[in-house]
Amino acid sequence: MKILCAGPTSIDEEVMKLMGKSLTNPDIDPEYEKIHRRVERKISKLLKTEATSFIMLGEGMIGLEAAICNLVEAGDRVLVLNNGVFGAGFADFVKFYDGVPQIYEDDFRRGFNIEKLKEFLAKDHDFKVATMVHCETPSGITNDVKSICNLLHSYGILTVVDTVSGMGGEDFDFDDYKVDIALGGSQKCISAPTGLTLVTISEDAKKAIANRKKPVPSYYMNFLNYYDYSDGFAFPYTMNENLTYALDLALDKLFEKDSIALHKKYAEVTRKIFEDAGFELYAKDSRANTLTAVMVPEGFIAEDILEALRKKGILISKGAGDIFEKVFRIGHMGNNISYENFLELFQKLDEVFKELGIKTKISLKKEFEELMKK
Repeated sequence: MKILCAGPTSIDEEVMKLMGKSLTNPDIDPEYEKIHRRVERKISKLLKTEATSFIMLGEGMIGLEAAICNLVEAGDRVLVLNNGVFGAGFADFVKFYDGVPQIYEDDFRRGFNIEKLKEFLAKDHDFKVATMVHCETPSGITNDVKSICNLLHSYGILTVVDTVSGMGGEDFDFDDYKVDIALGGSQKCISAPTGLTLVTISEDAKKAIANRKKPVPSYYMNFLNYYDYSDGFAFPYTMNENLTYALDLALDKLFEKDSIALHKKYAEVTRKIFEDAGFELYAKDSRANTLTAVMVPEGFIAEDILEALRKKGILISKGAGDIFEKVFRIGHMGNNISYENFLELFQKLDEVFKELGIKTKISLKKEFEELMKK
């Protein structure tokens, strides 16, 4: 089965082989710590920073909650920027830790309007923390993290950015963007196995955690246990050496190519093909380079297309939330990206659309071949 969905992505065979590599006991072997710290530095390199990065054992969602658990205390106001399914999810985490979420909502089919956000903040900027999603996977939108976080930083607001679906596929300069906590996952553009959260943290965020009124109400999620340990143990719990080795090689493979340019190229080609074929893209602007969300033609649901493609050996994604059956999504993301994969995808889509009676203005496969010659 070819995986061309919006994550988790397919995984390179060499990376998968490292899942079976067992060298040591990560709890007690100082040599393992050296390997682990090297991988953490590669995460920082990916975000163009010297800031501290560390790895949490757990899928990306644990990092989102952990960021709130560490920064938010009872009564703290948190600005939750929401223009997609995952943006609003931070509000639940804020409530779990007795914070006060203020949801700022914008058009779900567009990136955040910076001028509107400026107007809002001019009237109300008494927030300790602000949260946002870099790449809204369900809608195929990549928000302007640099403009948004620089604006929030000017008010002294700490910023938490979910870049699980952007890290490695979209440009991200941690220092220049004025981000305080960036959260990534191993299973998207990096194309390592699912199970690791990647955290990069600023000195301002570290100070905020150190100056809390009460201790962080968690052990597993307490960031201090990852970068300020003093009990003689390098990690707060037993790390998974196999996942770390796989992540290490996956990052090396990412650095071997111009990953940002590659994602951009396949995104632009995919968008053009669907628009020229007569489809409407869900995102009206700020379109993501890691996936494309396409509106399902009237009279059909996403499952019609997904089921037909599955029978031909290809997995793509539906939407999420209110657009669950209204869009289908193509993940031009990480190890999914290859000429052969996308040639087969567009060939099979031509067949599926013909079988379902969905009319297209062009052959998707032929246009892909032409565009890739340029």
